[in-house]
Amino acid sequence: MGDSLSLWFPNERLSSDRFWLNQGISGDTTSGILNRLPLFENTHPTTIHVMAGINDLRQGATDEKIIGNLTEIMRRLKQSHPDATIYVYSILPTRLAAIPNNRVRWLNYNIAAAARQQGVNFLNLQPAFSDDTGNLQRQLTTDGLHLSHQGYRVWQTALLPNLQASSRLP
Repeated sequence: MGDSLSLWFPNERLSSDRFWLNQGISGDTTSGILNRLPLFENTHPTTIHVMAGINDLRQGATDEKIIGNLTEIMRRLKQSHPDATIYVYSILPTRLAAIPNNRVRWLNYNIAAAARQQGVNFLNLQPAFSDDTGNLQRQLTTDGLHLSHQGYRVWQTALLPNLQASSRLP
C-alpha cells in the first residue's frame, strides 16, 4: 500500500508464487493510508508492504506528522494483522529541489527507528537509488520523482531477498 510509486510497480516484476493486492493510490499520503486501514481489518495477508511519505513532503507536511502517521500505520497493521510480516520502505530520494535529500535521509533515519520500535521490517532503498549527490539517479526516474523501468528493477532487486525469506516462513 502506498502512493503512485507502489501503484505503478509492474505486475510482471512481482513474485508469481503469491497473490498480490496492490493498494497504491496516486497522490496518496500517510493520512490517506491511515483513513483506509479499517477497510483491511478483516483481511488475512501474510505480508504487507508500505511505502509512503513523498506526497506528504510535496504537500508541506511536517516531519513530525509524517513520522507520526507512519508510526500509527505500523502500530495499527501490527494490531490488525499480528501474523503478517510487515515491510515499511524508506522514502526515495528525488531530483526535485523542493524536497531536499538531507531531509529525506533524516526522515528515513526516524522511520527506521519507528519500525524497530514497532517491531516491523524497515527496508532502506535510499542508498540504491541515490547518486553521488544524494539525488535520485537520473536513469531511475521518468520525471525526477516517479520511477522508470530501470528504477523498478532496482526496487525488485532490493525486495527479492525479503520475498524469498518470507516465502520460507511456515
